[in-house]
Parts: sequence; C-alpha cells; structure tokens
Amino acid sequence: MEKSKKGKITLGLFYLILVSLFLYFLFSKFSFEDFNSIKIIQSNIDKLNSLKDKNHILLGLVFLIFTILWVLFLGFGTPIALIGGFIFGKWLGTFLVTLGLSTGALCLYLVGKYFFYDFLKKNYYLNLNIWKKFFLINNY
Repeated sequence: MEKSKKGKITLGLFYLILVSLFLYFLFSKFSFEDFNSIKIIQSNIDKLNSLKDKNHILLGLVFLIFTILWVLFLGFGTPIALIGGFIFGKWLGTFLVTLGLSTGALCLYLVGKYFFYDFLKKNYYLNLNIWKKFFLINNY
C-alpha cells in the first residue's frame, strides 16, 4: 500500500475515534433535549458570568476554538448560536459564532476533500459528467 494511502487511513481512523469519544462523553453528560433548549445555559448562568467577567478575551478564544472543533466533529449550529449569544451578547456573539462556524466548515471541507476526493472522482465522475451535460443542454 502506498505511504499516502496509509497516512489517509490512519488519519481517518484517528478522526473516527475522536468523533466517537467526543459523542460518547458529550451524551453521557447531556441529553439530546438539552441542546435544543436554553435551560442548560440558564442553569449555569453564574458560572458563565463569572468566566466572562474574569477572562473576556480568553473565553472568546476558547469559544472560537470549541466552535471550530464542534463543527469539525459534525456538530450542528443551534447550541453554539445560543451559547455565543448568551455569553457575548448580540454583536460580539454573532461575530464569534459566524467566524467559528465558517472556519469549522472550511476545515471540515478540507478534511472531506483530502480523504474522499479520489474515491468520489473514481466512482462518480462519469455520472457527474452526464448530469453536467444534461443541465447545460437544457439550460434556459
């Protein structure tokens, strides 16, 4: 097996193990319903406010890195948006959430392209060209 394919397989398995561990620890502490409500944030309001008052810049950096990792591990944006708005307010929260989600999506795209580009090109390139020709011919 080529060295690059072994590296891709190793990195892919490492990614799957990290995602599995992340989901295990996440759902062992919280239920799925906690992520769709603001109750978990309201129950920890004192801790969040004390963190925000002590280290505003450090908390922003930690939140940004956590958001990028959350998206990289295929998390959805609702809890990030709720937490970011609650902790940082409307404008700074919007900026940090948007920056974190966009950067995380870019990283996820790069990981997907690095791991799956050869597979998709080999298996679906012919079908893609058929659809391209169909839509270009029938373009209004």
